[in-house]
Amino acid sequence: MTGHVLVLGALGGVSQAVAEEFHRQGWQVSGLVRQGRAGELPDWMWPVEADLHDAEAVAKAASSRVDVVFDGLNAPYHRWTEMARPLYAAALAIAERLGALHLFPGNVYGFGENMPDRLTPDLIAAPTSEKGKIRVEVERSFAEAARAGCVRTCILRAGDFFGPTISGQSWLTAFIATKAGQGVIRSPGPKDVPHAWAYLPDLARVFVQLADQRDRLAAFEVFHFEGHTASIADIAEAAGVVHQRLMRVRRVPGFVFTLIGLFDPVIRASREMAYLWRVPHRLADRRLEAVAGPLVATPLSTALASITL
Repeated sequence: MTGHVLVLGALGGVSQAVAEEFHRQGWQVSGLVRQGRAGELPDWMWPVEADLHDAEAVAKAASSRVDVVFDGLNAPYHRWTEMARPLYAAALAIAERLGALHLFPGNVYGFGENMPDRLTPDLIAAPTSEKGKIRVEVERSFAEAARAGCVRTCILRAGDFFGPTISGQSWLTAFIATKAGQGVIRSPGPKDVPHAWAYLPDLARVFVQLADQRDRLAAFEVFHFEGHTASIADIAEAAGVVHQRLMRVRRVPGFVFTLIGLFDPVIRASREMAYLWRVPHRLADRRLEAVAGPLVATPLSTALASITL
């Protein structure tokens, strides 16, 4: 089953990966952008130039029936407190106005520092960070809108994103593996702690599979994308396969990030999430494949080879 998908935040790395997969699967793809930025979209994506916070204007600019709205919006990391709630409220209003399924990429922030090592969709939220509390609040607003019969939402939670379209915004390519060509992998925490990762082309494929099954989904759904569970040591081993050389793991002490944070607001804002490098965790969901269909996982070394290391 194909249809028409409207991608919000169409120029972002996550949205680009998802839009490309929808296009490959034969969907009509539109992308919401600010006025004057339509020329930055690929030729196969229909530009929707409108104010994100004006659902009526977005619906008018979309010009045809929209079946799915992919919510690829994301506030700058250091401005989450002020921007995240209004952004996601706007996305929900657009999906409601269009009568479309709202697809949302979730994360693990809501489970907090005391989370178990196996994270399933039925696990009760227990955020310990401001960003985690905001995420939980946003997801609850989606559930409330679904219960009220306003708009259907499907959340697919995943680990840290990495992939060809998000190289400058990923911990993996912006920090951990920047010196892989020199045989060095930098670690923001203990090297042997299992960590959840999501290779964007694989994640995008599952979003399309869920969209194809939209008539089977309940009004509010939460799934977990297992992706790759890999420690920094595992990343080093996979990078070694790509570069055909032994990788040395170099631990970067926490105080270095604290010092950098004095001058870099994004690094400063990331410090409350540092526990994710200390606390082992992986995502699990037996139901996802039963609903979405067969899941295909790109081997970690192959995924790393597709990005600039």
